[in-house]
Amino acid sequence: MKRLKKMTALSFLLGSVFTTGALSQDANKSQTLVPQPNEEINATRAFTPIPTEPPKREEKTDPTPEVKPHKKHKLGFHKHKAKAKEKHKHDASKAKDTSQTTSDTKAAPLTSASGHKGWFVGLRGAYVPSGILEIGYEFNETFKLRLLGEVGRYNRTYSVDGQRYDGIRIKPQKVGIMADWHPWKNGLRVSGGLSYNADRIQLSHAVTGTLLGQPASVYGTITAKYKYRRAVAPYVGIGYDTGSLGDSGLSLSADAGFWFQGKVVPSVNLTGTGQSNPTIIEMAKAHTANLINQRTLLKNVPMVSLGIRYLF
Repeated sequence: MKRLKKMTALSFLLGSVFTTGALSQDANKSQTLVPQPNEEINATRAFTPIPTEPPKREEKTDPTPEVKPHKKHKLGFHKHKAKAKEKHKHDASKAKDTSQTTSDTKAAPLTSASGHKGWFVGLRGAYVPSGILEIGYEFNETFKLRLLGEVGRYNRTYSVDGQRYDGIRIKPQKVGIMADWHPWKNGLRVSGGLSYNADRIQLSHAVTGTLLGQPASVYGTITAKYKYRRAVAPYVGIGYDTGSLGDSGLSLSADAGFWFQGKVVPSVNLTGTGQSNPTIIEMAKAHTANLINQRTLLKNVPMVSLGIRYLF
């Protein structure tokens, strides 16, 4: 019995040594020892290593199974896709045409007001009154130049120093250049220019009573002709131009502004006894100059006009 126990212990020891050596030689393989029951170990049974397989990687698969469409369904799908594509192209083309039409419609007021590019001629009537002939060129939507000529004639009645002057003849006569700027690219514009001011004023008046302390016989009939001191008069104003009225090429134009002409210088002739007296002549000149220079609307002449143009 004792001998059997010794042999069993020796067998256990040898098995342990064998297992430890096998594990140290093959470090990459995992081995597990199968434990034995607590009762006495059979001498003929030894511990055997059980190789352990490495864990397998789980392949990720789509949980949704692939469904192959039927041949007929596949054909119908392609037809539907082609129809959808054709409809998309049609809608895109329609949207593009609509967008272009809308853009043209929105841009129409701008181009109709000042979108013409090229030459034009016009004729306008002014409040003064006078007639204005113009020819111009529009470079783009914001800028154009005009050459103009103005002629007119009207009468006014003024009084000064107790004398009433009837039938004062005023003749507007100008040749000038005008620049128009459309800051908002529509019909509304700001205008400025210069003109050669050849305006003339004439009067003839028989003096009554006394004038400047002298009897009427000293002056007799006063005849005066005026011209402005400055030969060049600047202009500042605003205006509006419509577009072409249909396909006629005609358009309307309006202006409102001022010619800043300044004061006048008279030349005087007398028929009375003082016609050769320099003092009387100078007194008559001062008197007639005040008659005109006291009129603000003859120094800063308004120009309010309305006209028609033809666009080439």
